[in-house]
Amino acid sequence: MFPSGLSMLWERDHAPDALHARFGFTDVDEATGWLTGTLRREWGLSVVDCERVLISDHNAIAWVRTDASRLVVKVGSNASAFERLAAIADVLGDLDAAGLPVAAPLPSIGGARRVVDHTDRPLSVVVQPFVEGDLLDTTDAAAVRAAGTALAHLHEATAGLPTAGVTVNRSVPEPDLRRRLLTGIDTARSERAPRAGARLAQLLVELPDIDTAPQLIHSDYRGTNIVMSGARVAAILDFDEMTVDHRVYDVARAAVNLATRFRSWRPTTPDVRAQFLAGYRSGGVLTDREEGWLEAFILWMGVGSVPPGDDPDGWADAVEHGL
Repeated sequence: MFPSGLSMLWERDHAPDALHARFGFTDVDEATGWLTGTLRREWGLSVVDCERVLISDHNAIAWVRTDASRLVVKVGSNASAFERLAAIADVLGDLDAAGLPVAAPLPSIGGARRVVDHTDRPLSVVVQPFVEGDLLDTTDAAAVRAAGTALAHLHEATAGLPTAGVTVNRSVPEPDLRRRLLTGIDTARSERAPRAGARLAQLLVELPDIDTAPQLIHSDYRGTNIVMSGARVAAILDFDEMTVDHRVYDVARAAVNLATRFRSWRPTTPDVRAQFLAGYRSGGVLTDREEGWLEAFILWMGVGSVPPGDDPDGWADAVEHGL
């Protein structure tokens, strides 16, 4: 799935330079040595091999082998996010206990699911089990439907969980959905998808206020964060963007971005979107008002995805013809 050694996940920066600038290590050997020592000291784990390290923004993701298992270790260097990431790690523990398909962080020897270690800077470390499977193939209708159902089950589980800590140092979304969408419309992009823009404007006049409360949502639910075993969701990954918002925002964002990949940002086709939404609706019933706001959010996000210049992936055309 990913190359061995050190590489960038989606950015085009030089990986060794990014490793040094963002994490303070001169090379991958130094990083691996530090990681091996940290896992031994904090988790009592003996690393046999580090297969690969991927850098994504302020995170480095390492696939390691121990005597007993394969693990995925995420190292973060953005200290302002540590408190909320610790809260998210605890949420994942709750979701795992409830039977949701998540790769819950392993508790350290001290019981914490996320540990902060200090080199020349503070680095947070979380250790998760490696989940066998393949990333979601959006050409597989059964898998896409299962992914939709899994998101509904996730929303059902997170609706009852406390939100304290998850939004620390994060801006809270505008609670008035009409104002949020109106102020977030890019006129230039709307002009490139006039039918979609007109329908969105109509909805924002006609829709009644939403009748459900904000809750914990994933906020980055797409194919690269869904591991499948056949037509079954084996694991939902990467909860780092978890926030508190309306669940229709999460469903809409997933419907628009489900087919996007690391360096490929193509719109989800109408058939794939329909399968995904059918799966979601089979696992959790949206209210009539939520259905209306779901359409509005899908249009808003689709229009917002139209690039300002060339449009090689066809976002404007996709929005005009139902994404």
